[in-house]
Amino acid sequence: MFEVMVFTYLQRHLKKMIPIIVELEKRTNVNLTVVLMTQEERLIAESHGIPYKMLDNFTIEKRKQDFDLGWGLEPLINVIGAIKPDLFIAIEVNYILRNAIRYCKQQNIPNLIIQHGTPNKFSLHAFAPFEGDYFLAWGDFTRDFLIKHNVAPEKIAVTGGAPFDRTISLKPDRQKIANELNISPSDKWILFTTQGVGPHNCPSVDEIKTAIQETVKEVLAYEHVQLIFQVHPAQSIESVNDILLEIQSNNSIVSRYHDTEELIAASDALITFFSTTAIDAVILQKPILLITLTDDKDFLPFVKLRAAYGAYTKDEIPIMFNKLIFDNDLLKTDQIKAAEYVSYKNDGQSLQRIMTLIYNVLELEK
Repeated sequence: MFEVMVFTYLQRHLKKMIPIIVELEKRTNVNLTVVLMTQEERLIAESHGIPYKMLDNFTIEKRKQDFDLGWGLEPLINVIGAIKPDLFIAIEVNYILRNAIRYCKQQNIPNLIIQHGTPNKFSLHAFAPFEGDYFLAWGDFTRDFLIKHNVAPEKIAVTGGAPFDRTISLKPDRQKIANELNISPSDKWILFTTQGVGPHNCPSVDEIKTAIQETVKEVLAYEHVQLIFQVHPAQSIESVNDILLEIQSNNSIVSRYHDTEELIAASDALITFFSTTAIDAVILQKPILLITLTDDKDFLPFVKLRAAYGAYTKDEIPIMFNKLIFDNDLLKTDQIKAAEYVSYKNDGQSLQRIMTLIYNVLELEK
Protein backbone atom coordinates (compact mmCIF):
# COMPACT_ATOMS: atom_id res chain seq x y z
CA MET A 1 0.00 0.00 0.00
CA PHE A 2 1.41 3.39 -1.02
CA GLU A 3 0.90 6.40 1.25
CA VAL A 4 0.28 9.53 -0.81
CA MET A 5 -0.29 13.01 0.62
CA VAL A 6 -1.79 15.93 -1.34
CA PHE A 7 -1.62 19.41 0.19
CA THR A 8 -3.24 22.66 -0.96
CA TYR A 9 -3.75 26.00 0.77
CA LEU A 10 -6.02 27.91 -1.65
CA GLN A 11 -9.40 27.00 -3.13
CA ARG A 12 -8.16 27.55 -6.70
CA HIS A 13 -5.27 25.14 -6.00
CA LEU A 14 -7.61 22.45 -4.73
CA LYS A 15 -9.93 22.88 -7.72
CA LYS A 16 -7.05 22.13 -10.09
CA MET A 17 -5.99 19.14 -7.98
CA ILE A 18 -9.43 17.51 -7.94
CA PRO A 19 -8.99 15.43 -11.14
CA ILE A 20 -5.73 14.01 -9.73
CA ILE A 21 -7.30 13.35 -6.31
CA VAL A 22 -10.23 11.53 -7.93
CA GLU A 23 -7.88 9.29 -9.92
CA LEU A 24 -5.74 8.51 -6.88
CA GLU A 25 -8.85 7.57 -4.88
CA LYS A 26 -9.66 4.92 -7.48
CA ARG A 27 -6.41 3.04 -6.83
CA THR A 28 -6.81 0.17 -4.39
CA ASN A 29 -3.06 0.22 -3.64
CA VAL A 30 -3.00 3.92 -2.69
CA ASN A 31 -3.91 5.30 0.73
CA LEU A 32 -4.55 8.98 -0.01
CA THR A 33 -4.50 11.79 2.56
CA VAL A 34 -5.72 15.20 1.41
CA VAL A 35 -4.66 18.03 3.73
CA LEU A 36 -6.18 21.51 3.49
CA MET A 37 -5.70 24.92 5.11
CA THR A 38 -8.79 27.07 4.48
CA GLN A 39 -12.54 26.80 4.98
CA GLU A 40 -13.11 27.49 1.27
CA GLU A 41 -11.14 24.33 0.47
CA ARG A 42 -13.07 22.37 3.09
CA LEU A 43 -16.38 23.31 1.45
CA ILE A 44 -15.07 22.35 -1.99
CA ALA A 45 -13.79 19.00 -0.72
CA GLU A 46 -17.12 18.24 0.94
CA SER A 47 -19.07 19.19 -2.19
CA HIS A 48 -16.99 16.65 -4.17
CA GLY A 49 -17.14 13.94 -1.49
CA ILE A 50 -13.38 14.11 -0.90
CA PRO A 51 -12.17 12.95 2.55
CA TYR A 52 -9.72 15.47 4.03
CA LYS A 53 -7.81 16.58 7.10
CA MET A 54 -7.36 20.20 8.20
CA LEU A 55 -3.98 21.55 9.30
CA ASP A 56 -5.61 22.53 12.61
CA ASN A 57 -5.59 18.85 13.60
CA PHE A 58 -1.78 18.84 13.71
CA THR A 59 -0.99 21.73 16.03
CA ILE A 60 -2.13 23.18 19.34
CA GLU A 61 -1.45 26.70 18.05
CA LYS A 62 -4.50 28.71 17.01
CA ARG A 63 -4.49 30.45 13.67
CA LYS A 64 -5.03 34.22 13.50
CA GLN A 65 -7.15 34.03 10.36
CA ASP A 66 -8.43 31.49 7.86
CA PHE A 67 -5.56 32.01 5.41
CA ASP A 68 -2.61 32.10 7.81
CA LEU A 69 0.60 31.08 6.09
CA GLY A 70 2.78 32.04 9.05
CA TRP A 71 0.81 29.63 11.22
CA GLY A 72 0.57 26.89 8.60
CA LEU A 73 4.17 25.72 8.32
CA GLU A 74 4.42 24.01 11.71
CA PRO A 75 1.28 21.85 11.31
CA LEU A 76 2.25 21.07 7.71
CA ILE A 77 5.63 19.73 8.84
CA ASN A 78 3.86 17.84 11.63
CA VAL A 79 1.41 16.11 9.27
CA ILE A 80 4.17 15.13 6.83
CA GLY A 81 6.13 13.68 9.73
CA ALA A 82 3.07 11.82 11.03
CA ILE A 83 2.05 10.31 7.68
CA LYS A 84 5.55 9.74 6.29
CA PRO A 85 4.13 9.51 2.76
CA ASP A 86 5.71 7.59 -0.06
CA LEU A 87 4.94 10.65 -2.17
CA PHE A 88 4.13 14.27 -1.27
CA ILE A 89 2.21 16.20 -3.98
CA ALA A 90 1.61 19.94 -4.00
CA ILE A 91 1.11 22.87 -6.36
CA GLU A 92 4.11 25.14 -6.94
CA VAL A 93 6.85 25.78 -4.41
CA ASN A 94 6.16 29.11 -2.74
CA TYR A 95 5.53 30.37 0.77
CA ILE A 96 5.41 27.48 3.28
CA LEU A 97 5.72 24.85 0.55
CA ARG A 98 9.38 25.63 -0.06
CA ASN A 99 10.16 24.73 3.55
CA ALA A 100 7.91 21.66 3.34
CA ILE A 101 9.87 20.44 0.32
CA ARG A 102 13.13 20.96 2.21
CA TYR A 103 11.73 18.87 5.06
CA CYS A 104 10.75 16.14 2.59
CA LYS A 105 14.30 16.11 1.26
CA GLN A 106 15.70 15.77 4.78
CA GLN A 107 13.35 12.85 5.45
CA ASN A 108 13.94 11.22 2.03
CA ILE A 109 10.28 11.66 1.12
CA PRO A 110 9.78 11.80 -2.67
CA ASN A 111 7.88 14.87 -3.80
CA LEU A 112 6.17 16.03 -6.95
CA ILE A 113 5.09 19.57 -7.78
CA ILE A 114 2.34 20.36 -10.27
CA GLN A 115 2.06 23.65 -12.15
CA HIS A 116 -0.80 25.97 -11.19
CA GLY A 117 -0.16 29.34 -12.86
CA THR A 118 1.73 30.95 -15.70
CA PRO A 119 5.37 31.72 -14.85
CA ASN A 120 6.77 35.22 -15.19
CA LYS A 121 9.51 37.22 -13.53
CA PHE A 122 7.18 38.39 -10.76
CA SER A 123 6.03 34.85 -9.92
CA LEU A 124 9.56 33.44 -10.11
CA HIS A 125 9.53 32.67 -6.38
CA ALA A 126 6.83 30.05 -7.05
CA PHE A 127 9.01 28.19 -9.55
CA ALA A 128 12.72 28.67 -8.86
CA PRO A 129 15.04 27.85 -7.33
CA PHE A 130 13.41 24.43 -7.56
CA GLU A 131 14.46 22.12 -4.74
CA GLY A 132 11.89 19.38 -5.30
CA ASP A 133 12.28 16.04 -7.06
CA TYR A 134 9.91 16.51 -10.01
CA PHE A 135 8.06 19.42 -11.60
CA LEU A 136 5.13 18.65 -13.90
CA ALA A 137 4.89 21.49 -16.42
CA TRP A 138 1.98 22.33 -18.66
CA GLY A 139 4.09 22.96 -21.74
CA ASP A 140 7.40 23.98 -23.28
CA PHE A 141 6.74 27.63 -22.39
CA THR A 142 7.05 26.71 -18.70
CA ARG A 143 9.87 24.25 -19.33
CA ASP A 144 11.89 26.93 -21.16
CA PHE A 145 11.24 29.39 -18.31
CA LEU A 146 12.39 26.91 -15.66
CA ILE A 147 15.55 25.95 -17.51
CA LYS A 148 16.36 29.63 -18.07
CA HIS A 149 16.21 30.01 -14.28
CA ASN A 150 18.58 27.12 -13.61
CA VAL A 151 16.13 24.28 -12.95
CA ALA A 152 17.69 20.98 -14.01
CA PRO A 153 15.97 19.74 -17.21
CA GLU A 154 15.84 16.17 -15.88
CA LYS A 155 13.55 17.32 -13.05
CA ILE A 156 10.93 18.67 -15.50
CA ALA A 157 8.24 16.58 -17.16
CA VAL A 158 5.97 18.24 -19.74
CA THR A 159 2.50 16.74 -19.36
CA GLY A 160 -0.05 19.37 -20.35
CA GLY A 161 -2.42 20.74 -17.73
CA ALA A 162 -5.11 18.48 -16.31
CA PRO A 163 -7.61 21.40 -16.07
CA PHE A 164 -7.31 21.92 -19.83
CA ASP A 165 -8.52 18.38 -20.55
CA ARG A 166 -11.94 19.59 -19.47
CA THR A 167 -11.62 22.85 -21.41
CA ILE A 168 -11.18 20.94 -24.67
CA SER A 169 -14.36 18.93 -24.11
CA LEU A 170 -16.65 21.78 -23.04
CA LYS A 171 -19.98 22.14 -24.83
CA PRO A 172 -21.68 24.99 -22.97
CA ASP A 173 -25.40 25.70 -23.05
CA ARG A 174 -25.38 29.33 -24.16
CA GLN A 175 -29.09 29.81 -23.58
CA LYS A 176 -28.79 28.50 -20.01
CA ILE A 177 -25.88 30.86 -19.28
CA ALA A 178 -27.77 33.77 -20.86
CA ASN A 179 -30.73 33.06 -18.58
CA GLU A 180 -28.51 32.90 -15.50
CA LEU A 181 -26.74 36.16 -16.35
CA ASN A 182 -29.88 37.86 -17.69
CA ILE A 183 -28.29 38.74 -21.04
CA SER A 184 -29.26 38.10 -24.66
CA PRO A 185 -27.93 34.86 -26.19
CA SER A 186 -27.93 36.48 -29.64
CA ASP A 187 -25.54 39.29 -28.66
CA LYS A 188 -21.80 39.00 -29.16
CA TRP A 189 -20.33 38.22 -25.73
CA ILE A 190 -16.96 39.76 -24.85
CA LEU A 191 -15.68 38.23 -21.62
CA PHE A 192 -13.23 40.22 -19.49
CA THR A 193 -11.59 38.02 -16.84
CA THR A 194 -10.33 40.49 -14.26
CA GLN A 195 -7.34 40.33 -11.95
CA GLY A 196 -6.55 42.14 -8.73
CA VAL A 197 -3.35 43.99 -7.94
CA GLY A 198 -0.54 41.46 -8.34
CA PRO A 199 3.04 41.02 -7.14
CA HIS A 200 5.25 44.04 -7.82
CA ASN A 201 2.09 46.08 -8.46
CA CYS A 202 1.39 44.27 -11.71
CA PRO A 203 -1.32 44.85 -12.74
CA SER A 204 -1.51 48.08 -10.77
CA VAL A 205 -4.63 49.80 -9.42
CA ASP A 206 -4.39 52.39 -12.21
CA GLU A 207 -3.85 49.73 -14.87
CA ILE A 208 -6.90 47.77 -13.73
CA LYS A 209 -9.07 50.88 -13.58
CA THR A 210 -7.94 52.20 -16.96
CA ALA A 211 -8.36 48.87 -18.73
CA ILE A 212 -11.85 48.30 -17.35
CA GLN A 213 -13.09 51.83 -17.93
CA GLU A 214 -11.68 52.18 -21.44
CA THR A 215 -13.18 48.84 -22.44
CA VAL A 216 -16.58 49.84 -21.08
CA LYS A 217 -16.41 53.16 -22.95
CA GLU A 218 -15.56 51.36 -26.17
CA VAL A 219 -18.32 48.76 -25.98
CA LEU A 220 -20.90 51.58 -25.88
CA ALA A 221 -20.17 52.20 -29.57
CA TYR A 222 -21.27 48.72 -30.62
CA GLU A 223 -24.79 47.40 -30.94
CA HIS A 224 -25.62 43.90 -29.77
CA VAL A 225 -22.30 43.49 -27.94
CA GLN A 226 -22.38 42.40 -24.29
CA LEU A 227 -19.35 42.95 -22.04
CA ILE A 228 -19.15 40.45 -19.17
CA PHE A 229 -16.69 41.05 -16.32
CA GLN A 230 -15.86 37.75 -14.64
CA VAL A 231 -14.36 38.74 -11.29
CA HIS A 232 -11.18 37.00 -10.13
CA PRO A 233 -11.54 34.83 -6.97
CA ALA A 234 -9.13 37.13 -5.10
CA GLN A 235 -11.14 40.23 -6.05
CA SER A 236 -14.47 41.48 -4.79
CA ILE A 237 -17.40 42.15 -7.09
CA GLU A 238 -17.79 45.47 -5.28
CA SER A 239 -14.31 46.64 -6.27
CA VAL A 240 -15.09 46.14 -9.96
CA ASN A 241 -18.53 47.73 -9.61
CA ASP A 242 -16.89 50.76 -7.99
CA ILE A 243 -14.73 51.23 -11.08
CA LEU A 244 -17.81 51.11 -13.29
CA LEU A 245 -19.74 53.70 -11.27
CA GLU A 246 -18.07 56.52 -13.20
CA ILE A 247 -19.40 55.21 -16.53
CA GLN A 248 -23.02 54.54 -17.38
CA SER A 249 -23.30 51.38 -19.46
CA ASN A 250 -26.32 49.24 -20.24
CA ASN A 251 -24.34 46.51 -22.00
CA SER A 252 -21.80 45.66 -19.29
CA ILE A 253 -22.33 43.34 -16.34
CA VAL A 254 -20.16 42.24 -13.42
CA SER A 255 -20.43 38.61 -12.36
CA ARG A 256 -18.78 35.72 -10.60
CA TYR A 257 -20.20 32.94 -12.71
CA HIS A 258 -19.71 29.55 -11.11
CA ASP A 259 -17.79 28.05 -14.06
CA THR A 260 -15.23 30.37 -15.65
CA GLU A 261 -14.09 27.87 -18.28
CA GLU A 262 -17.66 27.21 -19.39
CA LEU A 263 -18.20 30.96 -19.67
CA ILE A 264 -15.07 31.29 -21.82
CA ALA A 265 -16.29 28.48 -24.08
CA ALA A 266 -19.67 30.18 -24.47
CA SER A 267 -18.26 33.65 -25.14
CA ASP A 268 -17.21 35.09 -28.48
CA ALA A 269 -13.93 36.66 -27.31
CA LEU A 270 -11.78 37.17 -24.20
CA ILE A 271 -10.02 40.17 -22.68
CA THR A 272 -7.62 39.87 -19.76
CA PHE A 273 -4.26 41.07 -18.45
CA PHE A 274 -2.20 37.88 -18.08
CA SER A 275 -4.67 35.49 -16.47
CA THR A 276 -4.35 31.77 -17.22
CA THR A 277 -7.86 32.07 -18.65
CA ALA A 278 -6.07 33.25 -21.80
CA ILE A 279 -4.69 29.71 -22.12
CA ASP A 280 -8.19 28.27 -22.03
CA ALA A 281 -9.23 30.84 -24.66
CA VAL A 282 -6.35 30.09 -27.02
CA ILE A 283 -7.01 26.35 -26.69
CA LEU A 284 -10.64 27.04 -27.63
CA GLN A 285 -9.48 29.33 -30.46
CA LYS A 286 -11.29 32.35 -29.10
CA PRO A 287 -10.18 35.85 -30.16
CA ILE A 288 -8.07 37.31 -27.33
CA LEU A 289 -7.00 40.80 -26.28
CA LEU A 290 -4.25 41.06 -23.67
CA ILE A 291 -3.98 44.47 -22.00
CA THR A 292 -0.58 45.39 -20.57
CA LEU A 293 -0.14 49.07 -19.70
CA THR A 294 3.33 48.70 -18.17
CA ASP A 295 6.77 48.10 -19.67
CA ASP A 296 6.43 44.35 -19.12
CA LYS A 297 4.89 42.79 -22.23
CA ASP A 298 5.95 39.16 -21.97
CA PHE A 299 3.77 37.58 -19.27
CA LEU A 300 2.14 35.39 -21.93
CA PRO A 301 3.67 34.68 -25.35
CA PHE A 302 0.45 34.94 -27.36
CA VAL A 303 0.87 38.41 -28.90
CA LYS A 304 4.41 37.54 -30.00
CA LEU A 305 3.07 34.30 -31.50
CA ARG A 306 0.27 36.17 -33.33
CA ALA A 307 -2.35 34.27 -31.35
CA ALA A 308 -3.73 37.33 -29.53
CA TYR A 309 -4.01 41.08 -29.91
CA GLY A 310 -2.13 43.29 -27.46
CA ALA A 311 -2.92 46.74 -26.12
CA TYR A 312 0.07 48.43 -24.49
CA THR A 313 -1.28 51.97 -24.08
CA LYS A 314 -4.64 53.49 -23.16
CA ASP A 315 -5.09 54.68 -26.75
CA GLU A 316 -4.55 51.19 -28.17
CA ILE A 317 -7.45 49.66 -26.23
CA PRO A 318 -10.22 50.91 -28.56
CA ILE A 319 -8.18 50.02 -31.66
CA MET A 320 -7.59 46.47 -30.50
CA PHE A 321 -11.15 46.11 -29.21
CA ASN A 322 -12.33 46.89 -32.74
CA LYS A 323 -10.07 44.14 -34.08
CA LEU A 324 -11.52 41.76 -31.51
CA ILE A 325 -14.98 42.45 -32.91
CA PHE A 326 -14.28 42.54 -36.65
CA ASP A 327 -10.92 40.79 -37.28
CA ASN A 328 -11.37 37.87 -34.93
CA ASP A 329 -10.56 35.16 -37.51
CA LEU A 330 -7.04 36.51 -38.16
CA LEU A 331 -5.71 34.89 -34.97
CA LYS A 332 -6.91 31.34 -35.53
CA THR A 333 -4.11 30.28 -37.87
CA ASP A 334 -1.45 30.63 -35.17
CA GLN A 335 -3.52 29.71 -32.13
CA ILE A 336 -3.11 25.94 -32.41
CA LYS A 337 0.69 26.16 -32.33
CA ALA A 338 0.56 28.75 -29.52
CA ALA A 339 -1.82 26.58 -27.49
CA GLU A 340 0.52 23.58 -27.78
CA TYR A 341 3.48 25.73 -26.66
CA VAL A 342 1.80 26.53 -23.35
CA SER A 343 -0.13 23.26 -22.92
CA TYR A 344 1.33 20.08 -24.37
CA LYS A 345 -0.68 18.43 -27.19
CA ASN A 346 -4.17 19.43 -25.92
CA ASP A 347 -5.34 15.94 -26.72
CA GLY A 348 -7.37 15.40 -23.55
CA GLN A 349 -4.71 13.05 -22.15
CA SER A 350 -2.84 15.41 -19.79
CA LEU A 351 -4.33 13.85 -16.67
CA GLN A 352 -3.36 10.38 -17.88
CA ARG A 353 0.24 11.52 -18.42
CA ILE A 354 0.32 13.04 -14.92
CA MET A 355 -1.05 9.87 -13.32
CA THR A 356 1.45 7.70 -15.21
CA LEU A 357 4.31 9.79 -13.83
CA ILE A 358 2.90 9.63 -10.30
CA TYR A 359 2.62 5.83 -10.44
CA ASN A 360 6.10 5.55 -11.97
CA VAL A 361 7.57 7.60 -9.13
CA LEU A 362 5.86 5.44 -6.53
CA GLU A 363 7.12 2.22 -8.09
CA LEU A 364 10.58 3.66 -8.60
CA GLU A 365 10.92 4.86 -5.03
CA LYS A 366 9.63 1.55 -3.63
